[in-house]
Amino acid sequence: MRIASWLDTLHSGSDAAVADDIDCFQAKAHPFLSDELAEHHVARLSSHLGRLAAPLRRAVIGYTLYTRQLDRIQEAATKDFCRDGCDRPPVGCCNARHCDVFTPSDYLLYRPTGLSLELAGALARLQRAEDDSARQAGARHTQRYCPYLTETGCTLQLAKSPRCIHYLCQTLQTDLGQRYGAAGAAFAAAMAETAGRAVACCEDFTNPAVLATAREMLSAEAARP
Repeated sequence: MRIASWLDTLHSGSDAAVADDIDCFQAKAHPFLSDELAEHHVARLSSHLGRLAAPLRRAVIGYTLYTRQLDRIQEAATKDFCRDGCDRPPVGCCNARHCDVFTPSDYLLYRPTGLSLELAGALARLQRAEDDSARQAGARHTQRYCPYLTETGCTLQLAKSPRCIHYLCQTLQTDLGQRYGAAGAAFAAAMAETAGRAVACCEDFTNPAVLATAREMLSAEAARP
């Protein structure tokens, strides 16, 4: 199901903060989304999450706006490789519960902030909602490895964990450098750094350098004769 269509299936909790949330996110850049798509995204999630406190609600909206843009980048630059050139089909890198934002050891080693823990919990709930939608549409799960892995790929688009959404295997990193040159290598490096970082606060979930290097990479590709 397309992301916009799935967002429209979410139940409404409260519309009280929708206008304020739209104003908040209009001031932020979303280079891979049109203004219309971004506003629809904010409005639907604001309504769905309307009973949450503003810091958590906006953390969820901000993270999913980021992952939606990254999904578009991967659609343009990496998903074809994962589909057709993976070294380990059909499982690939989905060989464990990387969908979980935190492991038990993370709680002891990195001491995540309260808001980042709440964000992880909210994302887990959205993961289940995305997966339920895919199941209703007939997705057939592998019953092994990651619980969101199906015969045709992942059921998650918006609520992937930072580890999942940023991970690129070494073969794919090399391929990006070969296809896109220095810009592809810079994007791969930004993705790898973010996938491997310890998540302690909400700022660790995203990386502006990922979007910036992706813009350079895809702009250079579009400019080729």
